[in-house]
Amino acid sequence: MKSVLSSVMLVLDRSGHGGMQGVVSSLAEGMAAHGLTVHVVAGGTDPMPEAFSRALDAQPTLHFHSIPGAPGARGRASSTVALASTIRSINPDVLHGHGLRTSWPLAISGFRDPRRILVTCHGLPPGDLARSARLVRPTGVLVGAVGPGLERALAAQKLRTTLLPNGVSPAPAPVDKARFMASVGLDTDRPLVVYPARLSPQKDPMTLLKAIERTSACVAFVGDGPLRSDLEAAITSRGLDHRARITGWRDDARAVLGSADLLASSSTWEGQPLMILEAAAAGIPVVATRAPGVGDWLRADRDALLVDVGDAESLGSAIMTALSDPTVRSQLIRGSRTLAERHSAATMVEQHLELYETLARRR
Repeated sequence: MKSVLSSVMLVLDRSGHGGMQGVVSSLAEGMAAHGLTVHVVAGGTDPMPEAFSRALDAQPTLHFHSIPGAPGARGRASSTVALASTIRSINPDVLHGHGLRTSWPLAISGFRDPRRILVTCHGLPPGDLARSARLVRPTGVLVGAVGPGLERALAAQKLRTTLLPNGVSPAPAPVDKARFMASVGLDTDRPLVVYPARLSPQKDPMTLLKAIERTSACVAFVGDGPLRSDLEAAITSRGLDHRARITGWRDDARAVLGSADLLASSSTWEGQPLMILEAAAAGIPVVATRAPGVGDWLRADRDALLVDVGDAESLGSAIMTALSDPTVRSQLIRGSRTLAERHSAATMVEQHLELYETLARRR
């Protein structure tokens, strides 16, 4: 059957370095490589991931549009007007928002056919699910869910849902571990744990720090966020300056992750975290909290060692087991590789293209 799909618009409430922005970057690059014209629209002025900038330079059919992203009711109104104007001028075949907060701006944008609108939910605090669903339900938009647990939760709220798992591109060559650790002031004689994430309450970096304190390992927090100053103070007060460092956002974050002995995640909730898929692509073991969006799709003791949310003692014990037990470590590495095969970026792009084609045929 001949394709009726030639263009798609991907909409982000805000630009930035988060997992959602990383997924959108990978989607946009993959679809442009398939010959589609792809427009990425994002609010705010924060830089997008370095990989997206490289894709913009390499793919002539990939375009980026920045719209105002000021806070408050007036700022949101201005953003909605600017978004509607951008949609009308481009008139894509399919409109795909990322984050449930894009549902209303897209629904009222005047897009030619509301049946061609899709919004992906990349994760929600469980306590916000019912309230968010009440706001989205009247729009009638199709809601994509990045993980099976999230899909079930959204469907239970009477939203039209479809499963759209995240995917990950092959891992880049790792940096030299000893050189990296020395450059940020970590003890090079110790194992390296990496946590590439926003330093926010959702990610709960303080629990990971307390867990590391119970181990012989070092940790690199590759990211930034509102808890940075609190975390820095805790590192110093606990005498962990040689074992815990905050590097800020880095363009080579995936290469740093690839050099690690372990990825540890202390999140309180997720959708389907890209950092776990990036660790899988790099073939390194994963230890994580059994948070919503993590424990509902990872196989315990095969894909990852899982512990309860907020349990620093158990997290520390799991980290030491994954670092020191050869049998467990080998199983986790095998699990990571299988996970990466199931969640490749190519598979993610193909799944999205199939859905876009179906939506584009709705007339």
